[in-house]
Amino acid sequence: MKSKLHKLAIVRVLACGWVCLAAAANAQHPPILPTPKSLTLGAGVMPLTSKSRLVVTDPRLDAHAAVLAEEIWLLTGWRLDQVNADARPGDIVLKLNPELRADEDILAVRQQKVVRTRDYAHTVDVSDQAVVAGWDVRAVCEGTATLMQSVAGEKGSFRIPRMKIKDWPHADFTGTMIDCGRQWIPADALKMTVEACRMFKVRYLQLHVGDHEGYSFPSKAFPKLGTQNGACCGGIPPKVWTFQEMRDLEAYATARGVAIVPELETPGHHGAMGRCYQDVFDGPGCMDMASEELYKGLDTVIGEMCEVFKSTPYFHIGCDEANWNGVGAGPWAQIYKRRHAVPGDNHGVRNAWEIYVVHMFRMSEIVRKYGKVPIAWENFPEDNRLKDEVIPMIWYPNAVAHRYQQNGWTTITVPWELGVPFPEWNMYLCNGSRLQRTDRVLGASRPMWQMSAICLTTGWAAGVGERQERTWGPDTPINNDEYQQRYAVARERVNRLALPVKLITEGPTMGCTYFLGGQIAFGRTLKVTLAVEGPDAGEIRYTLDGSEPAANSTLYAQPLAMDKSFVLNAAMFHHGRQIGCVTRSRYDWVDTEGYLEDWLVAGPYTVAGKKGVDLFDVAFEPETGGQVKWIHHKPGNPPWLVNLGPIPGFAGDDRVAYVRTKVWSPKAQQALLLVHSDDAVKVFLNGKVVHSMNKGRYANEEDRVQVNFQQGWNQLMMKVINWAGDWQAQGRVRADNGAKFEGLKVQAE
Repeated sequence: MKSKLHKLAIVRVLACGWVCLAAAANAQHPPILPTPKSLTLGAGVMPLTSKSRLVVTDPRLDAHAAVLAEEIWLLTGWRLDQVNADARPGDIVLKLNPELRADEDILAVRQQKVVRTRDYAHTVDVSDQAVVAGWDVRAVCEGTATLMQSVAGEKGSFRIPRMKIKDWPHADFTGTMIDCGRQWIPADALKMTVEACRMFKVRYLQLHVGDHEGYSFPSKAFPKLGTQNGACCGGIPPKVWTFQEMRDLEAYATARGVAIVPELETPGHHGAMGRCYQDVFDGPGCMDMASEELYKGLDTVIGEMCEVFKSTPYFHIGCDEANWNGVGAGPWAQIYKRRHAVPGDNHGVRNAWEIYVVHMFRMSEIVRKYGKVPIAWENFPEDNRLKDEVIPMIWYPNAVAHRYQQNGWTTITVPWELGVPFPEWNMYLCNGSRLQRTDRVLGASRPMWQMSAICLTTGWAAGVGERQERTWGPDTPINNDEYQQRYAVARERVNRLALPVKLITEGPTMGCTYFLGGQIAFGRTLKVTLAVEGPDAGEIRYTLDGSEPAANSTLYAQPLAMDKSFVLNAAMFHHGRQIGCVTRSRYDWVDTEGYLEDWLVAGPYTVAGKKGVDLFDVAFEPETGGQVKWIHHKPGNPPWLVNLGPIPGFAGDDRVAYVRTKVWSPKAQQALLLVHSDDAVKVFLNGKVVHSMNKGRYANEEDRVQVNFQQGWNQLMMKVINWAGDWQAQGRVRADNGAKFEGLKVQAE
């Protein structure tokens, strides 16, 4: 199922600056996501000024206070003093209050047991001071996330609405997952995701550290792990992080109230490990679960991960898509069957199913030895003897979660697709199973597969809050328009704080050349401007070779003019220290010679009762010689794309437009005409039909048409039929052999 690719939009979120902050202030309610359980707005605001202070009442909050201070600096330009003193008006006060209790039971894991508790609550009380109190450090972090979403104002003048909030997670496991086994995800990109998790109160970041293609986690015991990595989707093969990078990530996340959940894929999706240590981690189609060497190796690697990621109570043991033909097919299987039994049974292992069941028990024993509770994708044997050992993540598109619940399992809801419109979804709706509020649902998560670091940081990370709204509060009513407005402001706040460097391009771009890789195609020369918002902006350092920027990288001084492919990584530095995370982009230069950019447009034409597919053979005035009003098309980006829908009066389905231009050829010759259309198209050259395609499609499909140009001007016209949705066309002329068409001129009249 992981191999199933879905088209994921890559969104470059550019800052809207102080305007967004002002919009937040003018909203009826502050743009807080997820929506608090209890919010009462007071009258007026608390001014936030350069004289405000961060009052920290417990040294356990010092690390988070430093995070909050930097966020406020990035947002306002003011560096607030961090003090342990009596609070004054205008101060932000951070407190621990272990007596705080939620107003409902919360399903969570305590001492490796699933329990219901009323811990984890926080309060935000803004009057002449802003006081954030939490049951623990993480709860305080969640309260300050609410505070940061509520700050509004213009440059030099900021405020927080007076309000009282009490809030808590409905269930403990609010999570998101990053695939680090298919393409290289630098530690800095993981920190960007942590920032997004922090702002949306996503409590757990799951790292899928290895797969068939690659393996990223370092190992002292098995130093060759990660030395035979490949990649999918034409991306960069995963590299191996250092232990120091992972320790830094753990500290970075903990200071923001986020816990890292490592995922070690067993027994399937193990190829990268198996290539490096065949005698330990490989087997016939999956890890050899009848090999004692396997469990020694897994124990060691799991121990190394748990030594780094100490704050999480969970460890993910994989279990997705194991090749069942390989279970029990290894050389040790018969001996293993005699020596092992499913716990509680009086007989030895009898078949492949029970070999896998014993594997789950043994993995649970290893994980619990290190103080964690095992989580696994649901593809392991659904054997009720395991229900108290492992928590399944239900993510396959089958309605099975209710069956697990009926049999006494605890589950986590992780649908690949929601299956219903977003306002109807919550964590109790899992691939068609409608669960009860009394069921043992530990929470929900959002999986990411195969994306590059660019895709992750330029769009996906800032979207981690999508499912959080109805995981944090499953019964929160949603007005979708109002919710999307809040979400847009919240995403902008994430990008503003996490990615201080903003990237602006000018020049012809053509969208993604491969959406999981994140690269954007461009032609000719692309002007790239980098900027940092804020009154105390630092310097920008950047690289163009895909390497990570450092304090000694090239200093940005003026816009870049790029006429070849490049990978741009840029970061803000202040006194030699990186602030925030790296802004990433990849642009692939393509030859744009021969695109036709000057067009006249006529239409739209419709026939009552006829669908777009039926209009293909209906001849309208541009074909019959009737009177036609032609208008000049205003080029957009890219300039050769004729985007018909936005033309005034053209929008709609089941309609026809005609576009025409003249093409100059210095001699009579054969040529190649490249045609793109959304949807159907019919092409006329000098009054004759030279190509037709009655098909619903996107404009990225290319028709290659051999044509004969006469010497001088040639009349080219295309009939473009919209079935539904987008409505576009473009044309390009190349020499008969695909090379540049010499002497080409284009003129619409």
